[in-house]
Amino acid sequence: MYIHKPARRGTVNAAPPIPDWSRLCRKDHVEVHTGGHGPMSGIIDMIAADRSVFWMIRDNGAGRTMVCSGDDVTVVKVASANTMAGRIHAAA
Repeated sequence: MYIHKPARRGTVNAAPPIPDWSRLCRKDHVEVHTGGHGPMSGIIDMIAADRSVFWMIRDNGAGRTMVCSGDDVTVVKVASANTMAGRIHAAA
């Protein structure tokens, strides 16, 4: 039986937590920290107009997760190593 063990990777250029989610947008790369589990990272796929909930496509093929502002979570907008490499390549 296959057991999924995602690779541990640190974030690059992590910003401070976003308290009100008003600055979050579709296609932002975020890291979600929960009280009982390790952080989840991925790309925002859909976000509600009132910014109360968003769907995130998790990194490493770990699926799609809904995150609610009422949950006890901390959201940090990050730039992944792949995003930074793309920016550097595009600028060259």
